Amino acid sequence: MTTIFINASPNKEGMTSKWGAKVLEGIDYERIDLVDFHIAQLGQVKANDDFDAVMDRLAKANYVVIGTPIYWWDISGLLKTFIDRWTELFQIGLDSENAPLHQLPVLWIVQGAAPEEAIPGIERMLENISKRFMMDSQGILYQKKQISEANRQLKQMLVDKNK
Repeated sequence: MTTIFINASPNKEGMTSKWGAKVLEGIDYERIDLVDFHIAQLGQVKANDDFDAVMDRLAKANYVVIGTPIYWWDISGLLKTFIDRWTELFQIGLDSENAPLHQLPVLWIVQGAAPEEAIPGIERMLENISKRFMMDSQGILYQKKQISEANRQLKQMLVDKNK
C-alpha cells in the first residue's frame, strides 16, 4: 500500500511538514514537497512543467495526506495552483477508474496561526474539492491535538486494508 504526503508549504522543514510527519509516524510513506516542482498556473503550461510527474506519483497512491499552511486566511499558493491544475482531469472523466483521484482517501492538514474564522471557509473548500474530484475525504486536521488520533486511525485503516 502506497501512502503519500504532499507538503504544500514553501518551507520544507516547517510546521506543516512536522505535522505531516507526526500524522504518518510509524507508517511507510513517500513525501512530495510541491516547492521542489515547477507546476505552472492553469493556462501558462510550458514544456518544463512537472504537474504530470506529480500526478503520476499520486495515481499510484492508496492514501494521501495533503498539508498546507494557512496564508492570508487561505491555503498556500502552491496547493491552490496544484488543485487548479486538477481541472485537466475533467478530460479523463472524474468517475473513471483511470482518474488518479477517484475514490482516493485523502486527509487534509491545515496548519497555521490564522484567525479561527478562516477555518470554516477552508474546510468548506477542501470538502467541496474532495467531493468534486470524487475523493474519499478522511477529514480535515487543523488542531495539534488531533494529530495523535489521526495517526492511530490511519494505522488502523492500513491494518484493516491489509487483511
